[in-house]
Amino acid sequence: MVKIMKSICSTLLVITLLVLQSGCSMFVGSRQDFSVSSNLPDAQILINGEFIGNGNVKTTVPRNRSVSVMVKKDGYYPVTRDIGTKMSTLGVLDIIGGCIFLLPFIGLAFPGSQELDISSVSLILQPAAK
Repeated sequence: MVKIMKSICSTLLVITLLVLQSGCSMFVGSRQDFSVSSNLPDAQILINGEFIGNGNVKTTVPRNRSVSVMVKKDGYYPVTRDIGTKMSTLGVLDIIGGCIFLLPFIGLAFPGSQELDISSVSLILQPAAK
């Protein structure tokens, strides 16, 4: 009986250590907050070609994919901005932890290891020449 209890405790300890040593990035959501503002309250805002709203919007986007933002309105030049991704702080911690324990490298396969370069953008439309 004591042998079985020791075996169960050992197994639980190993599982706990594996979970604690796993990559932090795997525990972060796959989406992040992103906001877009324009100088015109009725300008259309599109993210990756999809209409999101007018003027100022807050939404969530995949944290591990680039985002293309377009703001447009009739009579104004449209403005486009592409936002790339970078390694997140948790991704860096996964790399450091992986160099010590190996297992945290698993976190790099998850979206939490990346984030957008910026989380908000303000775009100004200029009137089109007549």
